[in-house]
Amino acid sequence: RNCSPPPSRANPSMSSDGMSRPTDSAWSVSVALDNMKFSAAHFVAFEGFREPLHGHNYTVGARVGSSQLQNDGYVVDFGELKEVIRSCCKQLDSRTILPSRSNVLSIRQVEASPDQLEVLCQGGARMVLPAQDCAVIPIMHSTAEELAEYIWCQTVSSKVGNLLRSRGCQWLEVSVNERPGQGATHLASLHAEAKPTLRPTPRPCMSRDDAIEQVVPQLPSAADAEVEVVPPPPPLPVGVRRKPGAAHPAAEAAFQQILATLGPEESSRPELLKTPYRAAKAWREMTCGCGVEDPLEAVGEGVFEVEGATDLVAVRDIPFHSMCEHHLLPFSGVAHVAYFPNGRVLGLSKFARLLTVYARRPQLQERISKQYAEAVEQLLSLKAVVVSLEAHHSCMSHRGASVPAYTRTIALRGSHKDDPALRDQLLAAVSRGPASAKL
Repeated sequence: RNCSPPPSRANPSMSSDGMSRPTDSAWSVSVALDNMKFSAAHFVAFEGFREPLHGHNYTVGARVGSSQLQNDGYVVDFGELKEVIRSCCKQLDSRTILPSRSNVLSIRQVEASPDQLEVLCQGGARMVLPAQDCAVIPIMHSTAEELAEYIWCQTVSSKVGNLLRSRGCQWLEVSVNERPGQGATHLASLHAEAKPTLRPTPRPCMSRDDAIEQVVPQLPSAADAEVEVVPPPPPLPVGVRRKPGAAHPAAEAAFQQILATLGPEESSRPELLKTPYRAAKAWREMTCGCGVEDPLEAVGEGVFEVEGATDLVAVRDIPFHSMCEHHLLPFSGVAHVAYFPNGRVLGLSKFARLLTVYARRPQLQERISKQYAEAVEQLLSLKAVVVSLEAHHSCMSHRGASVPAYTRTIALRGSHKDDPALRDQLLAAVSRGPASAKL
C-alpha cells in the first residue's frame, strides 16, 4: 500500500466533467502485487493491419483517489479490490485474448468441433484455437489500454465499486503493463457508468503498401473454404523479400506455434521474428528427398556398360545427413559402398546423389542401408553389394540417455552375396578405416 497525502486536507476541485483528478484529490492509495499478473497471447487487428500473434507477461496495478479518510484511518481496505483484480487475471492467464467487438475479426464456434473457436480475419486469414485456451472479452482491440479499461469496468461493476463509492472514493485508476516500463492506465470517475467508451474507426499504423492500398475482401463464411488448423505466418518486416518456394507457409506457422509453447515473453522476443521462416526453410532442405517420386532418377544417365568390369569397386566416406523419424532430430555420418560389378558400373558422384534422396527425409538408419543397397543392386544387376552406414544420432546424444555413441548398420544384397569369398572381401572394403574412425 502506497499512501500519498497532499499538503492540506481541503476538498478537491472538480473538473468540468464532474470528476476529481488525482492531482486534486486529498489522498491517493495504490496497490500492485506479485500475484496480480497474468500471461496471455494476443494480436492487434484493425482495418488494413494485423500484427503477428505474440504474448506478454502482464502485471496489473490499481490506484484509488479520495478527498477524505475514513474513521479507521484508511481510504479503503484493499482486500476485496485485490480479490476482483486477481479474478480478472485468472480469467486471462494462459489464454489467447480475442476481442469480441472487433470490426475486422469474426469469432465463432467450429460446427464440427464445438470445443474449438474459428477466428476469421479480414483478408481471408483464419486460425482455429481450442476454446478452453481463449478468453473472448467485450473489447475492440487487445491492447494494454483496452485491457486496463476492461479490468476497470469489471472492478467497478462488481461489489467493489459500491464499496469504493460508499467510502467516499472519487476515482479509480487501473494499470496494465506488458513489461517493466511499458504499459497503459485507465482512470475514470467512480460515478461514471462502467462500460467501454466508443472509439472512432482506427487508421493503419503500419506503412505497408499492400496492407493499406489494396481493397480488402469481405470475410468468407465457413462454407466458402475449409478451415485450416494452423494460423498463417506473420507478415515480414518492410523491405524483406522471400524467394518463392523457400519455405512452406504451413511449416512456418507450425514452427511459430512451437515457439509459442516457450511462453509469451520468450516467444515474442524480436530476435525470434524470422525464426519460424528460417526453421521452415531448413525443414524443407532436410526433407527434400520426400519430393522425389522415384529415387533411382537421381542417377540420371550415370549407369555405364563397361566390358569386363567384374573387379571390386569401393566408395568410402560419403557424408550424409538425415532426420530421426521418431524425434525429428538430425543424425549424420558417412556411408561406405563396395560391390562386384557384372559389366555395369555407376558413376562415382551418383552414389552421393542417390544416398541424399534416401537420407533427406524422416528416416531410420537401418532403412537407409536397406534401401540404398537394394537401389544399387537394381541399377547395376551386380553380383554382390554391401552398404555400411556409420552415424551419430542427436536423439541419443542430446536427449534421453545423452550418450554420444555411434551406430553402424550393414546391408548385403546381390545374387552372390552368400559367397564366402566375395562376402569377406566386401566386408573388408567397408570396415572402419582411418577416415571413418574420425567420425
